[in-house]
Amino acid sequence: MQNRLIIACVTLVLGLLVGLAGPASATTINFSAYPVGTVISTQYAPEGVMFGVGTDAMYPIIANDSSVPYSPVLSPNPPYAGDFVMVFTVPVTQVSFDSGYWDTLGTGIIQVYGPGPVLIETLTDTTLGIDSFDIKGVGTILGVYFNSAADPAGADIGHLAFGVPEPATMLLLGFGLLGLAGFNTRRKLGG
Repeated sequence: MQNRLIIACVTLVLGLLVGLAGPASATTINFSAYPVGTVISTQYAPEGVMFGVGTDAMYPIIANDSSVPYSPVLSPNPPYAGDFVMVFTVPVTQVSFDSGYWDTLGTGIIQVYGPGPVLIETLTDTTLGIDSFDIKGVGTILGVYFNSAADPAGADIGHLAFGVPEPATMLLLGFGLLGLAGFNTRRKLGG
């Protein structure tokens, strides 16, 4: 009897997962939608991100960078050495981008902000040349600050991707947590 109940529950959960599965709520921007030299602020708001000024009080620009394989790029303004801010129009839980060309390790400053705004993580370049940043598992992300001013030649970003996990993934995580809680409770009760 207990095995049949377990099989029925597993079947129900799998059915729910298949029914809820859909495309992940994710966006990728390659910065090719606007001509080189375009100052970028709110143009990508319909896709879910806006760009603001950093400490240098300049909006980022679309640039060609012959030292990276993914040109055009989003660059600080003036090109390569400077800073800017990415602000997401709705909270996200994952952000990734390629960045470079880094000439010196540890010269980049990437700060991740959550609600408040509260600083939730600080990263730096750990690879010479092109470095990939994949920010997830830190909670709700509202914005990212990018600063390449300390690198001798500066750096820029490309292949910006952001979003939230698909509903089926969230549901699966929830069921996994419930299962672990039930297993631990049963073990504590001696079952």
